[in-house]
Amino acid sequence: MDYSNVEKYLNTYVDYEVIPGFGFAEAGYSLSHVCELLRRLGNPHVGPLTVHVAGSKGKGTISALIASALHACGLRTGLYTSPHLLHLGERIKVNDACVLPEQLINAWEAMQPHIDDMAASGNWRTFTYFELITVLAFLHFRSMGVAAQVVEVGLGGRLDATNVVSPDICVIAPISLEHTSVLGKTIEEIASQKAGIIKPGASVVSAPQPDGARRTIEAASAAIGVVPLLVGEHVTFETVAHSLEGQAVRVKTLNAIHTYHTRLAGTYQAENIATAVAALEALVARGTALNWECVIRGFADTSWPGRFHVLARAPLLILDGAHNPTSMRRLAESLLAHGLQKNLVFVLGMSGDKDVRGTAKELVQLGARVILTRSHQPRALEPRSIALRINDLGLEIASEREMLRALCRARCSAGEHGSVCVAGSLYLVAEVLDWWQKDDTARSRWALGPDAITCVAGQ
Repeated sequence: MDYSNVEKYLNTYVDYEVIPGFGFAEAGYSLSHVCELLRRLGNPHVGPLTVHVAGSKGKGTISALIASALHACGLRTGLYTSPHLLHLGERIKVNDACVLPEQLINAWEAMQPHIDDMAASGNWRTFTYFELITVLAFLHFRSMGVAAQVVEVGLGGRLDATNVVSPDICVIAPISLEHTSVLGKTIEEIASQKAGIIKPGASVVSAPQPDGARRTIEAASAAIGVVPLLVGEHVTFETVAHSLEGQAVRVKTLNAIHTYHTRLAGTYQAENIATAVAALEALVARGTALNWECVIRGFADTSWPGRFHVLARAPLLILDGAHNPTSMRRLAESLLAHGLQKNLVFVLGMSGDKDVRGTAKELVQLGARVILTRSHQPRALEPRSIALRINDLGLEIASEREMLRALCRARCSAGEHGSVCVAGSLYLVAEVLDWWQKDDTARSRWALGPDAITCVAGQ
């Protein structure tokens, strides 16, 4: 049995991660159908200590850091994130172990009679792929007896399927303009959707935000009688060392100063680390006992593939899912901080619903060459479509529709001492990572040079 057995059922439901449009943009959308299914299943989402994480960028990393720390402190911890890179099980973990296909099948078999009954009644909205995976996650967490669950929002917050939880801690990661056709045209409108996870009884933690987003978060917190814990004000941080192996970040909270060592090499991860620390401090303030040495160990053990992910060194190959102007700017800052701008080549693929021009514009400061390509994701743009949008930015651009051909060309252009960075789409990053892990010769071919990669690319 493998994950495809589960996905063949799930794929009969609309998946807004891979097709244009978003269901909750429809008038009158609510989560009542998700709540009803959970009710019929005995409300598996209720009970564990819950950390709910929204935001535009970094929310997955923050979630992973918090979950790893709670696990290191001895709490059986569930982690729910999206999307996955290589297989569905990555989205649902307990103590860093992916849910197994047979466990997902068992959870699906518990759900299916209720789903069918609700559909037959004609009284409920049809479920989506993401909504059903969310319910599967809660069923798995209950079956595994988790004491804590860290739940990452899929999109937005207010109407996201995960917003059925009653959180102890609400965390808002950095907010930027994204999904503007659904979430709003301004930072304030988008922040309002993200802040929709804030509920009475919860503590609120916010990463550094643009002014409009901060005001929105503070207003939503005030409405429930809470003062948010602000990273950058109540919790401060500084990077004290960094390399391609990772970094050390000193974080000062209201109660302590600690230095956290992490394998996360992107310089932008420092604020994610500080935000995760703030969330854990908020849990302690609510009465959760945490051993801070265990927290430090948990952070050191955290990995988050596809985010400034150094895949190879000879020459350098970095994967990063940066797909909007803000995240690409932060990636560019990391590349500059590590001194990697010389002979730098990007392999860039993007989806049609992204700010293609604004994202590519962030590469101008690097003087990088760009090889345009595409993933197999249905929303992915053809290289020629990307080129039409960015060809006046002054970038040196080439196009290769097939990912391996693009990698080959980038490897050739970068040379032995340059760097190749794959970015623009987490789906493109996933395809490169999948090739790297499945092809036993990938690493040696990359090290040997363009001629060896050409054999793989079929050129």
